[in-house]
Amino acid sequence: MSIPILRSGCGSLQGILYQSYTPKVLNAAIEIGVFEVLANSHLTLAAISDALQTDSHITEGILDVLITVDLIEKKNDVYRLTLVSKDYLLKDAPASQLGAIQRYSGSAGPFDRLVEIVKTGSYNFDFGIWSTKESISGLEQFNRGGIIQAVLTFVRSTPEFENCSNMCDFAGSSGYFSYAFLHANPNLRSHVYDLPKVCVLAKEMKREEEDFDRVTYHGIDINADESFGGDYDFFFSSQFLYEFNYKNTLGAFFRRVNASMKPGGLLVSNHVAPSENRREQLNVCLLELMTRVMGYPTHQLPEEDLKEALSEAGFGRFRTEVISDVTATPYLLLSAVKLRNM
Repeated sequence: MSIPILRSGCGSLQGILYQSYTPKVLNAAIEIGVFEVLANSHLTLAAISDALQTDSHITEGILDVLITVDLIEKKNDVYRLTLVSKDYLLKDAPASQLGAIQRYSGSAGPFDRLVEIVKTGSYNFDFGIWSTKESISGLEQFNRGGIIQAVLTFVRSTPEFENCSNMCDFAGSSGYFSYAFLHANPNLRSHVYDLPKVCVLAKEMKREEEDFDRVTYHGIDINADESFGGDYDFFFSSQFLYEFNYKNTLGAFFRRVNASMKPGGLLVSNHVAPSENRREQLNVCLLELMTRVMGYPTHQLPEEDLKEALSEAGFGRFRTEVISDVTATPYLLLSAVKLRNM
């Protein structure tokens, strides 16, 4: 696999794309009445959602975005308007800018149905969106913009990696991370698990890839309790564990991972994490809202949740690194070692 040598970080460019959606979120907030309901009141999320008759999970995502651009404040779980919002975002404000704001935007992109969805709460995530050649190729190309390079550097820095020979790439799409790891470790073989349709397309798309003969694709229902093999000394998962954490089943999943691994085996996770960095927060909140609107529960995995679930499942010796210069949102890289059987 040819890994590009990059001369700059892609994070600022990706940030421009994420933030281009901000006016659409603002327009939706105006349309459903967020600012008007807070005009003379300080309210909790439940009270806001009740007053607006909106889905609280999506409403929270909208409010989080508005907080990062200083239009809403939150203290002790109570929301209120900032002075900017009071001056310019209320219908009866003498200097109201609602007309200008509502004209100042183009296509809504993923937020086309934001107003409808926040009112009805009717959303279902379509896992099939990742099961086309275009989406599989797009995911790989996106990750080639610095994420693969950063993950590979992190993995190579772990003392366990050079001795690994059998890996599981869980929810691995076409296996683009696997091919990077195989290039760095000539003794490694990979088993890529993903949806059956993804694996069929991946084998077709990667047939001419160097090291293709060292990768085995396994089509399974990755959201069910199907077996993903065993005898691994390296387990890798990227951008997939969010729903497990949201549903409080992350610990159970890691116990299954534990059972599939050799003692002393290496586990590496790559997921978006919450951020305290002001520059990153808007991007994180926009990604989170976009995710919820599409019907998926969340796109964040806090470090403390990850470590707690892994510790309870027999893993330890954690190493972490946050990468943010190559992405618009911070990615938490975490490695752990299997310390005991469960």
